[in-house]
Amino acid sequence: MHDFQNRNQGDLLARVAHAMRYRDTALGSINPRNGVTTFTASDFGRTFTSNGDGTNHGWGSHQFAMGGAVKGGDLFGRFPTLVVKVANKNTFDGSADQLGNGALLPGTSVEQLGATLGAWFGLAPTQVAEIFPNLNNFNASSRNLGFMLA
Repeated sequence: MHDFQNRNQGDLLARVAHAMRYRDTALGSINPRNGVTTFTASDFGRTFTSNGDGTNHGWGSHQFAMGGAVKGGDLFGRFPTLVVKVANKNTFDGSADQLGNGALLPGTSVEQLGATLGAWFGLAPTQVAEIFPNLNNFNASSRNLGFMLA
């Protein structure tokens, strides 16, 4: 995404959408949809500022989960506050969610995503805490994001 992002992004996302629909259709035809969850998990993101032809490395990003056991159609986490860069200072005054280069600070950890999925897989809370030791940095009520059906 460093270069040609405006030209390539639409096609790349269409390919992902096609692959995900194909997978979901195939799962539906053999009927294990409720037992299979497809998800992304990354703490890597892109900036919302342009490098002239694309975007640069960032932190915060969005993830998705799909499958029969996913409580779909909702946002889990929160949208960041995006503001326009103050050109003469090269800062994003007015947003605690953006750094000077436009990178987003994540408001939801990839570990919270993993903990939610781990609990759905049947891990005990002690096992989830062992696998994701940084969960202790989050309020107990937000460690499981709640996007999976029991």
